[in-house]
Amino acid sequence: MKCKTVKSEFGRIQCILLALFTLCFASCRDEEEKQIEPYDPSKPVEITDFTPDSGGGDTYIVVYGKNFGTDTSLLKLTVGGKPAKVISVLGDYMYAIVPQKAFKGNFVLTVGKGEDAQTVEAEKQFDYKRQLVVSNLCGETDDKGHYEIKNGPFDDCGGIDEPTWFSFDPENKHILYLAQDEGSKPIRVLDLKNQRIYSNTQFSIERPRTITWTLGKDGIRDTMIIASDRGGDRDVNNWYLVRDRSKPVHEAFNVTPQPLMEGKNCNGSAIHPVNGELYYNSFALGDVFRFDYRNAWDPDRKVFDYTKREKLFSIQDVNWEFNMVIHPTGRYAYIVVVNKHYIMRTDYDNVRKKFGVPYLFCGSVGNAAWEDGTGDKARLNTPYQGVFVKNKKYVENNNEDEYDFYFTDRMNHCIRILSPEGSVTTFAGRGSSALNSNPYGYVNGALREKARFDRPSALAYDEETETFYIGDWMNHRIRKIALEEGDETSEEVNN
Repeated sequence: MKCKTVKSEFGRIQCILLALFTLCFASCRDEEEKQIEPYDPSKPVEITDFTPDSGGGDTYIVVYGKNFGTDTSLLKLTVGGKPAKVISVLGDYMYAIVPQKAFKGNFVLTVGKGEDAQTVEAEKQFDYKRQLVVSNLCGETDDKGHYEIKNGPFDDCGGIDEPTWFSFDPENKHILYLAQDEGSKPIRVLDLKNQRIYSNTQFSIERPRTITWTLGKDGIRDTMIIASDRGGDRDVNNWYLVRDRSKPVHEAFNVTPQPLMEGKNCNGSAIHPVNGELYYNSFALGDVFRFDYRNAWDPDRKVFDYTKREKLFSIQDVNWEFNMVIHPTGRYAYIVVVNKHYIMRTDYDNVRKKFGVPYLFCGSVGNAAWEDGTGDKARLNTPYQGVFVKNKKYVENNNEDEYDFYFTDRMNHCIRILSPEGSVTTFAGRGSSALNSNPYGYVNGALREKARFDRPSALAYDEETETFYIGDWMNHRIRKIALEEGDETSEEVNN
């Protein structure tokens, strides 16, 4: 999937069109002012051309023709059967915005009202390019931000409470699990195929922070591991749950959790995708541990021998939460230091079979801001969950690393991209600048031009459907990023 920010290029195109249109109008005023007349019902209306002739929703476009008049209230323009906003008009020119989902691409213009109205259609069609957009998957609040929590279909499931961490079921790719931080809340289950959400009510785990999966035997991955952030040295910090295949898919992990490891302040666990070992943290001292649980089972006591864990290193910031996301090849991992606003990288040593001392990869320690850039020139503000996404361009170019790292930047209210070279760009969010000066809110639409989030936290990516899912914390919703949905059959008639 070719996922990249298009803000700068899109902005340049808009500016060029606006400049051309402004110059065109200025020229008309200076040289042909006498020829600019209101709409005349006795003369034919024509559409002769428009530019650009391709693009997506929210593309700014200049339409050329005859007898458009000077009053936008007398104009009704549709593109692909969808109403287009006309910004301004001056005789033989108009400036408009292509609507979302204008798939069919035909231009139909009505000028005038009642018996004086004329409707014409352009000979050529606009080549509409489907684009990635932000939309709502499930969750809602009332006008005052209140909501109830309930199971049910996506269009009637109440609000989503504190969506912290996503993880797909590796055996059932249409099942998406959601951990909810703060207190002892059940794991939520999103059935993307049947468009329903459920709660695992048989158990509750205090402050569930991350979800990971064992590699399993013969490729069957039936064990889920949940990291739990608790305050005692002898508290369980990692629980495991074994799939019950006798239950329906969405209830398969509605079982009693069993202890895997103990220790305080764990807010991140990850299974190495190659060797299957568990890596987890204790943020109180900034420690990262390695635990080969498969060689730590005590058959007599029927418990794991916790003493077989191995401390690998400590990061520089203690008492600040962080999590660890391992690259699909297992060659390295990113350590996302949430409250100190940076991301470190730790490389895997194939000889020693463990991760090495981490180093700063992007962001600036303790400096919260929003700024795209490379390495320590980039600025983050409370980064949270990240996922590796294969970049088709990297694959075509035979790059050594084929993945970008997409992550939620919670207090910057956006989704960012971290390249293998350490470049950070903004992928989605912080749009609708004309609405107000805030970077946050609830707005769907084009990734950068319109969309807004409010403290996005959880993030997942479905490679098969090329869809992102975002846990939008303060909006109490699950949002998604995917190509525009719809077909060419829906059309509005100009009356």
